[in-house]
Amino acid sequence: MRSQGKLRPMHLSLKSPAVRHIAIAVAGLCALIAARPAPAQLPAAPPALHDVAALKAQVQAFAGGAPARVDPRLVVPRCPAPAFSWARADVVRADCAGPVWTLYVPVDQAVAAQPAPRARPAIRRGDRVLVETGGPGWSVAIEAEAERDADGDRLALKGPAGRRFSARIVDGGKVVLAR
Repeated sequence: MRSQGKLRPMHLSLKSPAVRHIAIAVAGLCALIAARPAPAQLPAAPPALHDVAALKAQVQAFAGGAPARVDPRLVVPRCPAPAFSWARADVVRADCAGPVWTLYVPVDQAVAAQPAPRARPAIRRGDRVLVETGGPGWSVAIEAEAERDADGDRLALKGPAGRRFSARIVDGGKVVLAR
C-alpha cells in the first residue's frame, strides 16, 4: 500500500478466517504433492513364446517325417516339453501342461505313416480305473468306472457321484483327466 509516497510492508494476520483457510489449503496441497505415489514400474517383459518352426519340426518328427501344416504367424507361450499324440489319422495333437494349451496340427496323410499303435491296457466297460490330474505342486486322483470300452486313447467315465467326464490314456497306461 502507498501512503504519502512511502511503501509500507503488508502484514497478514492469521486471525482472519479467510487467510487461515488459504494457509490450510496450501499446506494440504504441499502434503499431497509430497505423498504422491512413485511412478509405475516398467511393465514386465512379455511372456516367452514358443518357436513355431521348432514346433513344426517336432510335429513332423512325431508324424514320421510327414509335412505338417503350421501357420508361421501362430503365437503360443513357450512350452518346455510339449506332448504329441494322434487326434485322427491325419491330425497330430500337441499338448502343453504348463502353460496349458492344445494345438491340432494337420499333416499330409499321403506322406504320413502313422506308427504302429502302442500297446495300451484294454479298458472295458465297467472296469474301475484311477484317474489323475494335477499341476505344479499338486495332484488329485479319484476312482471312476468306464462307461464303455476305451476308444483309442479316449475313455468315457462316471465318477463316484455319478458325474460323467472324459479321460485320456497316456504312455504307461496312466489315465489322466482330459482337458
